[in-house]
Amino acid sequence: MSQAERRRYLRAALNIFLNEDISTGSLLTRAMDIGEGGVRYTKPAGAFQRDSQDILLEFSLPGDDLPIRARGRVVRDRLDESTHSSSVVFTSLGARSAERIRNYVISRKRAELFESMRQQHLSPTAVTA
Repeated sequence: MSQAERRRYLRAALNIFLNEDISTGSLLTRAMDIGEGGVRYTKPAGAFQRDSQDILLEFSLPGDDLPIRARGRVVRDRLDESTHSSSVVFTSLGARSAERIRNYVISRKRAELFESMRQQHLSPTAVTA
């Protein structure tokens, strides 16, 4: 089963700062993508070690200044020589926050679809009637 087949929610690219709070402190990270069910983000390699897979996240979506606070569980950590990537499943997310994330993802996916259609239409190989 592929990663996409396991996902229940649509995901969209995201490029924002996100705070990961753990028992030993807080770290500013960079979000890569998000869905109603979770988020993936990166931080510098060796930034800190977690005592637990349970974390608290805080972030604001583009164009929305109201912060979202969510509890999550780290389900994957990937470390290379320069970055540490974490995938988190939300374990506690308010209904209004989930709706805001869902609306963001839908608007991003819609924009991606329209851009793809526009590029296809402008392509020199596009069939004209």
